[in-house]
Amino acid sequence: MEMTTPTLRKRRFAIGVNVLVQIGAVLLLVVMVNWIASRHYGRLDWTKSGYYKLSDKTKQFLTSLKQPVQVIVYLPPRLSSDSGEKTLEDVRHLLREFETVGKDKLQVEYVDPDRDRKRAEDLAEKYKFDEPNVVIFVSGPRHKFVTLRDIVEMDFEPTGMEPPRVKAFKGEGVFLSALQTVTEEQPATVYFLTGHGERDPDSFDQRAGFSTLATYIKRDFINVAKWNLLEQQALPTNATALVIAGPRKKFTDAEQNAVDQFLKTRGRLLVLLDAHQASGLDGLLKRWGVQVDDDLVMRKAGALLGTELLDVNAVAADYSKHPVTAKLTDTNTEFPYARSVRRAPPSEGTAADQPRVTELVKTGAGYWGETDADSERSEFDPAKDMPGPLPLAVAVEAGQPRGADVDLGQTRMVVVGSSGFADNSSLTGGNLDFFMSALNWLLDRQTMLAVGPKMPQEFRLDMTLQELRAVYALVIAGLPLAVGVIGLTVWLRRRK
Repeated sequence: MEMTTPTLRKRRFAIGVNVLVQIGAVLLLVVMVNWIASRHYGRLDWTKSGYYKLSDKTKQFLTSLKQPVQVIVYLPPRLSSDSGEKTLEDVRHLLREFETVGKDKLQVEYVDPDRDRKRAEDLAEKYKFDEPNVVIFVSGPRHKFVTLRDIVEMDFEPTGMEPPRVKAFKGEGVFLSALQTVTEEQPATVYFLTGHGERDPDSFDQRAGFSTLATYIKRDFINVAKWNLLEQQALPTNATALVIAGPRKKFTDAEQNAVDQFLKTRGRLLVLLDAHQASGLDGLLKRWGVQVDDDLVMRKAGALLGTELLDVNAVAADYSKHPVTAKLTDTNTEFPYARSVRRAPPSEGTAADQPRVTELVKTGAGYWGETDADSERSEFDPAKDMPGPLPLAVAVEAGQPRGADVDLGQTRMVVVGSSGFADNSSLTGGNLDFFMSALNWLLDRQTMLAVGPKMPQEFRLDMTLQELRAVYALVIAGLPLAVGVIGLTVWLRRRK
């Protein structure tokens, strides 16, 4: 007995040491596997539609980033609705995928304005914004804002008592466009032409100034400058786009030729014209397929003390399918003191590659175009006036062959029958979105790296009342009863 006790102790000690070594080896193996997995791993999207899968175009762009980009998510962790919280969750998933592909070039920071007030105030002061729920993309001195309304397209169709639902999640395409904006080598430069009484981007006048609009343009890292064509004798060589905003005097023949030549060299032009103001541009625009009517868009607005009132503020919500109007669904755009702008009828012998003109937005049928500038009548004259609905803006493309899949570069132009819709007092409703969408389309900022939206899929399980009762009974009573029966059976067997 005395001989076996030390041997037994040694064996127990050896077994204990062996167990400790095995446990240590397993722990070391787990650590090694986790270390390797953290550096070499793959991500899989198990959704049926590939909802969280990035497109090849996005992956290629993220892997080619040459400079770091900071993404600041200025969103509260809890939004005011279920759709808002779902959007925030989708944003988090999407940015996690962006970080995975972009690696060390992409850094994401989440800021809760309710908890971290100091950081939120510093950001608002640094980047000069006053609206909540934004995602800010920053690279060096450049930054770009993306709002929640840019990320999702809501379905506002009446569905009983249910709130609006997310119709499409556009985060990938919008974020990709923002990355392109802050990482492009040279910022775009937009010139406002002067010398004809145009709107001034430096003016703070509420009715005539464009300073508020200029602030939004600069916030998208677009340079804003002014150019007097007659004074300078030629257009600037670094002009990405030209803006003619509400001229009150006619352009000379030399100026028209310079603008026409700019368009022929794949230039980009935004023209804002007002009713009964002669700009001298009608002939030039007609050569590009645009007809500007000499009318004033109006409608009846009731009566006051027996006098018919006229409304010359055209409200429109009938949009064509086009990148300029893609984000304006169910949104009113107001065009004060507007004239109608339409597609010009094709002339005989027109070439097959003529400019493609899209009428972007129209008024309702209650409006008409009054052609008598001095008329005080409140009646539509079918012999002279333009019947509604009336188109108020057009988009023009030319230079790319029809059916070509490759973007060879083309002339682009947007013509709007009102300049007052973008002044300092009118940037409400869809007005700002309309102008900025038109400008971004002209600058190729929405189409160059366009990625289609993701459509949320809902799966509903429809059950009858009897099936619901059966499931309820199974979960509430059936499962606990089954566990109890199994326990009782085991206890009885052990007693035997």
